[in-house]
Amino acid sequence: MNQMSIDSNIKNNKKEKIIIFLLLQVMNILYSLDSVMIKMVSVRWEKNGLFSVSTLLLLTAAFAVLALYALLWQNILSRVDLTVAYMCKGMIIFWGMLWAFLFFKEKITLFNIIGTVIIFCGTYLVTTNE
Repeated sequence: MNQMSIDSNIKNNKKEKIIIFLLLQVMNILYSLDSVMIKMVSVRWEKNGLFSVSTLLLLTAAFAVLALYALLWQNILSRVDLTVAYMCKGMIIFWGMLWAFLFFKEKITLFNIIGTVIIFCGTYLVTTNE
């Protein structure tokens, strides 16, 4: 194998790892949004009852998002080690914090941000390095 072929394989491998990292983040977004939807279901359930149309529609949508997440998770597990996949689940903290702020007006502290940056850096390193 010549040097040019080796360099090309390394670049493609790095590119694939970055794509997998991004796909894992999309999955984390789906999973964290599902948690937001479930919280909204509980609010509607309390207000309108379980069998109201709005509660059932939102509950159905939440299950659909969770099903999509499960299918993507199975696909990603065929491409990466389980330890790498689980390490990326740590980023759910960031997405959950963002949704809590945007949807429920919850407070984000400086320590939340610093901790999230540390988690992001570690997740990126574990996912993209050998």
